[in-house]
Amino acid sequence: MPMPSKGDRTSLTVRLPSELIETLKTQRSSAGATSLSQYVADLIAIASDREDLALELNRGHDQGVLPLTA
Repeated sequence: MPMPSKGDRTSLTVRLPSELIETLKTQRSSAGATSLSQYVADLIAIASDREDLALELNRGHDQGVLPLTA
């Protein structure tokens, strides 16, 4: 089944320290994001003051999920 479009996006390869991967996976799971890639994209959008571009973490505000804080 085809996935709905997420809008205009550009692929970016990032090499993260291996020690961060398990932490990010745990956080992704707790946040309910569908993938690690989407979770990291949402984190970058929020850190860039563009919460409107956060597709999954942004939706939590209406569903009672606590927002990310610094």
